[in-house]
Amino acid sequence: MLRSSWYRRFWQWPYFLTMLFSTSVLAQSWPDVLLLSHDGEDRALPIETLREQADETFSFYDPYLGRDVDIRGLPLGEWARASFGDRPERLTLEAVDGFEVVFDEWPGPSWVLVTHHDGEPIGLREKGPLRLVERDYGDRDLDNLRSFNEWIWMIERIEAAP
Repeated sequence: MLRSSWYRRFWQWPYFLTMLFSTSVLAQSWPDVLLLSHDGEDRALPIETLREQADETFSFYDPYLGRDVDIRGLPLGEWARASFGDRPERLTLEAVDGFEVVFDEWPGPSWVLVTHHDGEPIGLREKGPLRLVERDYGDRDLDNLRSFNEWIWMIERIEAAP
């Protein structure tokens, strides 16, 4: 069997231990901040600040989890207006894996940035520390997860375009 040079290098012990240590350090520190981009400037917002500001609560059926969930979070439109000032023309939310959701129209009141599930802050295991869900999913088929393509989790960056 032919193996790549990456494979041979990876399994050499010093390289493997370095990668393992680096990955564990990154995994511990990543969920602390949300990057906000606006007018060519980036700033970091602590996730803990978002958790403290979260004042929208409701219960609904989460089709990805397959169960009812008590949610706490922030209405996306209100939060974006407060965070970016003027009403931007476009909001882009980006996940750690590069997946993006773009709002070319201002998001309605049913879009919520989720910070808590069932009274607990969401972490990486719960697809956190920040998720976007739509509170009212209308007539979408709950068994067809493709109906929820705009939902995004593990959000690491939000950009507001003027």
